[in-house]
Amino acid sequence: MKILTRSALGPKNGLPCFEIPEMNDQGWLVNAFLTRKGGTSLPPYDSLNLSPSRGDKERVRENRLQVSTAFGFPPEQLILLKQSHFDRILVLRDPLGPQPADLRYDAMITNAANAFLAILTADCVPIFVADPGKKVIAAIHAGRHGTALHITPKVIGKMAEEFGCSPGDLWVALGPSIGFCCYEIDGRVYQPEWEPFSMPVGDDRWMVDLARINVAQLEESGVREDRIIWIDVCTSCNQDLFFSHRKEGETGRQLSFIGMV
Repeated sequence: MKILTRSALGPKNGLPCFEIPEMNDQGWLVNAFLTRKGGTSLPPYDSLNLSPSRGDKERVRENRLQVSTAFGFPPEQLILLKQSHFDRILVLRDPLGPQPADLRYDAMITNAANAFLAILTADCVPIFVADPGKKVIAAIHAGRHGTALHITPKVIGKMAEEFGCSPGDLWVALGPSIGFCCYEIDGRVYQPEWEPFSMPVGDDRWMVDLARINVAQLEESGVREDRIIWIDVCTSCNQDLFFSHRKEGETGRQLSFIGMV
């Protein structure tokens, strides 16, 4: 597994972001894990908030246009979900038709060009998947609930079922999320299967590594370890760069997206 740190952050037409070269170098993919920096939103959503549900709709529209302009695609090609912390997976086939407004899913898969699959996070794990041979991509929102429901391996299985993708051919990237250092949960939500990626810290409480749980689920699904890239940057520790619900409470959401051109 390749691990990237904060030093991998770079600018894209004025917007700080992490890009995955192994995906962009394919020649048909665009991807970025954005930060909270570079937008127009005011505190507590400052500044590149992309969540319209946070009471910041007008500036979110401006931020969305800023992102699409920086990466060179029309803003209407950015597909956003109403993430619900479950394991529903949306399959979008080429050619794309009109999409309903109420997309209550936590993952998307598509073989359509000019569709930019977007995930909003403020501590959860954003995950991209790409099959270079089949030209199929996926974007996953893996929070605690989705991770417990095994949403990531379910997406790998759905890609195989719907598009004939082989897990061993996939590239996977995990974006910045809350780290093991900051993610504490109690026994009501703790899963015994997470024990290898957890540490007890008191009476019925654990520190949990959500990203590494998802990595383990990917490898169990047949994804090659050398095709997994993890941006190991904690959103809670790096509040200057990222929105963090755990750290801040009321706050914005940063955007991560992957698309085919």
